[in-house]
Amino acid sequence: MTINFPSTKNLPGIDLDQIRLDDERPRALIVDDDPQSVFLLKSALMMAGFDVVGACGGEEALQKCARLNPDVILLDLMMPGMDGWETRKNLHEISSAPVMIVSALDHKDTIVRGFEMGVEDYLVKPFHTAELVARVNRLITRNRQQQPTRSYLFSKIEMRLDLNTCEVKIRGKTIYLPGKAFEVLAVLAKSAPGMVTNQDIAVGVWGADNTRTQNRIKHLIFILRQNLEEKPSEPVLILNRGGMGYRLASEGG
Repeated sequence: MTINFPSTKNLPGIDLDQIRLDDERPRALIVDDDPQSVFLLKSALMMAGFDVVGACGGEEALQKCARLNPDVILLDLMMPGMDGWETRKNLHEISSAPVMIVSALDHKDTIVRGFEMGVEDYLVKPFHTAELVARVNRLITRNRQQQPTRSYLFSKIEMRLDLNTCEVKIRGKTIYLPGKAFEVLAVLAKSAPGMVTNQDIAVGVWGADNTRTQNRIKHLIFILRQNLEEKPSEPVLILNRGGMGYRLASEGG
């Protein structure tokens, strides 16, 4: 007997702080020190079909971004400790998701500063829910259109990389990596099974080679091994060679 399960694509999204599901719905990270603002933004996007996760500060945002790899980030500016500007800078180190500032600050110089820092959109509070959803959808659509449809298949280790969705499927399991970790893996995949120097990785991911990017490479390789290797302490997939660089030990299939 065949059982037909109902589709969930047209149902409201879910709160990823409560439960984690792997499906095709877009994911949004909401960063605001006001729990009520987080709740309202979550509710609006969930009703629009997004899965959502909230963070009440910069440190929490970095942790959840690395774990869930969101498709878009909504970021407040006025937060204690790590404010929105610093949070935006740190998020850029681990994620390629478009960022929209959602703030009560409406001064022209503040808005201009946001765009100069590379944020993709700026929405002033208070706002209409329909405008919020439309802007978020536009950011995601534009970000996906800018990415060519490409994938890499490595049959020897049963791994496929989808450069559009930033998904990795390995040994039958789908893994969502932090944005920058996926970019490092993509750089290695393009040259597999050849070695890629640390300098080439840095330029390929950040566009510059310096002490900061070199340190980030080591951390992201650690994340990749934790997610992809069966025994991270004994890597057989991502190998380093004499401190010069790394290679993906695989043959394209």
